Amino acid sequence: EEKAMSTTSKSVSENGDGESRTTVLSPGVVEERNQNVTSNKNQISEEIRSFLSGDAAPSLRSEFRTFFTIWMFITRLPSPSWVDLHPGFLMRGMAYFPMVGTVLGFFYSIFLDFFRISLGLPAVVAAAMSVTFGLFLTGCFHEDGLADSADGIGGGWSKSQILKIMTDSRVGTFGCAALTMFLLVKVQLLGSLRTPAEAIIVSQTLSRLSAPFLIRTKNYVAEVGPKSPFYVFMVQAKHLVSWPRVAVAVLYSFGVTNFFYGPIVALLLIVAVLFLSQVIGWKGDYLLGGVMGDFLGGTICISEILVLALLLSKDSLVELYHAFLKAISGAEGPEGFAVHFQLAALWAESRVRPALLVLVLVISIKTWCKFVGEKDMYDRELDASDTHGMTSPNEQSSGGDPSPRQVASDIITSSESTFTERCDAAQVYLDSLAKPVGSLGTLESWAAKLSALQRTAKPSADKAACLIFAGDHGVARAPEEGGEGCSLFPQTVTRAVLLGLEREVAGASVLAKANGVKLKVVDAGVAGGAMDGKVIVSSPDKLPNGTRNFCKEPAMTAEECARCIKIGRSSLIELVKEASANVVVLGEVGIGNTTSSSALIAALTGQSVESVCGGGAFAARTINEDAVSKKIDIVTRALNRYSRVNMPAPVALANLGGAEIAALVGAMLEASDRSIAVLVDGFIATAAALVAVSMSPTVCNVLFFTSNSAEKGQVAAIEQIQATASENNIPVPVSPVLSMNLRMGEGTAALLSVPILQSAAAIMQNMATIQDILG
Repeated sequence: EEKAMSTTSKSVSENGDGESRTTVLSPGVVEERNQNVTSNKNQISEEIRSFLSGDAAPSLRSEFRTFFTIWMFITRLPSPSWVDLHPGFLMRGMAYFPMVGTVLGFFYSIFLDFFRISLGLPAVVAAAMSVTFGLFLTGCFHEDGLADSADGIGGGWSKSQILKIMTDSRVGTFGCAALTMFLLVKVQLLGSLRTPAEAIIVSQTLSRLSAPFLIRTKNYVAEVGPKSPFYVFMVQAKHLVSWPRVAVAVLYSFGVTNFFYGPIVALLLIVAVLFLSQVIGWKGDYLLGGVMGDFLGGTICISEILVLALLLSKDSLVELYHAFLKAISGAEGPEGFAVHFQLAALWAESRVRPALLVLVLVISIKTWCKFVGEKDMYDRELDASDTHGMTSPNEQSSGGDPSPRQVASDIITSSESTFTERCDAAQVYLDSLAKPVGSLGTLESWAAKLSALQRTAKPSADKAACLIFAGDHGVARAPEEGGEGCSLFPQTVTRAVLLGLEREVAGASVLAKANGVKLKVVDAGVAGGAMDGKVIVSSPDKLPNGTRNFCKEPAMTAEECARCIKIGRSSLIELVKEASANVVVLGEVGIGNTTSSSALIAALTGQSVESVCGGGAFAARTINEDAVSKKIDIVTRALNRYSRVNMPAPVALANLGGAEIAALVGAMLEASDRSIAVLVDGFIATAAALVAVSMSPTVCNVLFFTSNSAEKGQVAAIEQIQATASENNIPVPVSPVLSMNLRMGEGTAALLSVPILQSAAAIMQNMATIQDILG
């Protein structure tokens, strides 16, 4: 199941013969998994607190989003466009697993009855066809977890080896055997039941009850590396899958089962599933230190077989119980020999004897393993680390004490560490490198921040992608068209710039290609028809006419603004998935957006209009003072129209913003949720960052400012962002790294900064410490 969220990366290593081979994950990723990472159910991380008080705050929309996140996660069927695989909603939605199971079971039962009743096929064949449909509908989702778990547990001899095998995308002998047995037994059970349609609905519902129960009661095995942005939510999943949510899942499962089989059977089946889940959870604690996605998938498959088996054998179990009681009560003999004669009577009962033999066999095997078997799993793990855990000089000091990298890594990879603690640990490690302390300046700040974001002492910025949003502004229209003519250029220039980007001859196109960055342009509100091509895509939620003249009316309604924010969120998700990106460059295109940005900065910082308004896009090399005066007048009139006192950021964005600015805000909010580094371009992108930080201060954690803009309002925006970070005990974002008089927009400054961030990552990855050099 974890593979549904994984970002596959490939690395090339050499075998003993010097030949290259491709591996699924980068070297060391699997080995780092679950090392120095624990989950404390009594501590809630700052990311979880922010999530629960923000997007996940109690509301009907939040619950719908949670449900459809699970629907999208489990099935191949589409969900509404405003739903995405946000890891917080994913873990919170575990309580909806049984409900989704009911819907899937209903689908399967329709196909089952069609094949069995309408077509008259044998029951086993009809069951096989229904199961095949289920595999297609879910993409073998839980079955994949069963196979991986079987391979890992069957073939691993220590925790790290089990996790390493489970991460491998290939299916081994144990996985093949488990899948084969699961499918054969499931088909045979369904084919043997008198009412298989009802049974399949109940089994699909009850089996998935194990997921929220295990998430709530067990620790989630954390991971560093390419999946780390998701695990900040998963290792703290207990706080997302609360006991009340688990109780709702249990009551729902009871209601569904009671509808088909009555309260007694429903109660017994739920107790059986929860008991089995607890037993498997104990095994997960012993083998892995908790549970994980593949392990949960395997548990669901086993629970499904248990439910079907109990439904088929419920009458026989009742008869066995009565036979047991009859044998016990009917046994008679001399006083003092009652127990002997009761056992003899049980042995003589044909139904009870096989059950006794199974019990004796299990006890015998456990006893044999206890006294004759291998060492305890934890002792074997220690032996494996002693034998195979040779470290490089950079990992361990010559005196045997942990190296500076290891000390930093322990904190950076810990699920309990705060973002600030991770930054501080990375900075301490950077101070230990072979250089004067702080001599790499902002490069060190960027390296520490990237390590804290990715939760690894070896961060990476090798997969950058650029996302440019475009939109038109009503205030930029000519006065005769209802605008203010705020720009020296007509509104039609926006579309012309996009054509250059589509033809890959515009500035951003050239710089993206020069730096190996994938470029995508999203039309969020360019006036006119859709623009779809190789590079450009028009969002279905775009504002077809752009925004309105904010001197006369709000630029956007609250609903339109929310749509544009959603465009930003969904576009970032798609780009990250397409490019496997770990860094996102954000830029914009939109005639008139410096005016809109100036108004936003003035409204949110309280600075005077004169101090934040600049020349915007120049038509010559010298600033046009008349254009500046005109902009000051336009922004002043706009602000006079709206109250500047305590104007909330979302309100300011709707009143004064643009479609592309709102989309930038959405992208930054989503990047913050996913801990993805964002290279912030110039003035307009900084204004969007100010709005995003005002809405959610933790956005500061992902912001990397790239360019000192010629627009003087940028200083006020960055100072306000830094003040917000300081007030919320968040590491303060450093000032922009470039001072090159850049003012083109389109993400060009951010694109030029990609190699700088990659250099920062390389410093963390490869630079030696003074200790290494001196030996």
